[in-house]
Amino acid sequence: MLRWADSNDLRVLGYLVAAAVAFFAAAGDRRDLRNRQDAWPVFWLVTGCLMLAMGLGRAVDAGAWISDLGRSEAASEGWYANRRMFQAGIILAIGAVVVLLIGVALWWIPRYRRGYVFATTVYLGVVSYAAARAVSLHQVDALLYRRYIAGARIDALIELTGLAAAIAVAPWHANRGSLRSSHERTSAQTA
Repeated sequence: MLRWADSNDLRVLGYLVAAAVAFFAAAGDRRDLRNRQDAWPVFWLVTGCLMLAMGLGRAVDAGAWISDLGRSEAASEGWYANRRMFQAGIILAIGAVVVLLIGVALWWIPRYRRGYVFATTVYLGVVSYAAARAVSLHQVDALLYRRYIAGARIDALIELTGLAAAIAVAPWHANRGSLRSSHERTSAQTA
């Protein structure tokens, strides 16, 4: 039923669409910079570049290359048998970094740009999921790659869900900003 979701090409396309949507949001924020104090085109530009890089990485299977590199390094250094402890530590570190970055975003992003915290959280989720997948911890891999829902691997469904959120967050954010700026213009005209 959902076997089509396992397509690598579909996920590459998802990253490219997420990048394009972010670039369009950057262009929209750049146009609105004079009218909206909360416009932040640099955020969308950096996010678009990140999604583009991740799409290209998925297209060339960079995750498998990183996993293989880690395995060969562990074997050559003699700690391959104990690698799971290091892999679990890396996954925990990824989670801690994501929580830390969200905290930093809440502290650092000015109050008038707090709408970007939600977008930051969505994009950090996509990036951290890809990073945790590249670590290739056996227990995580067993869940992601050997379990299916309606014919699709759990891995594909999680990644596509994250990409759908990444694609939806930019237009949602832009619409939120344009509604706010039109409300501010209306308030200013009536005052």
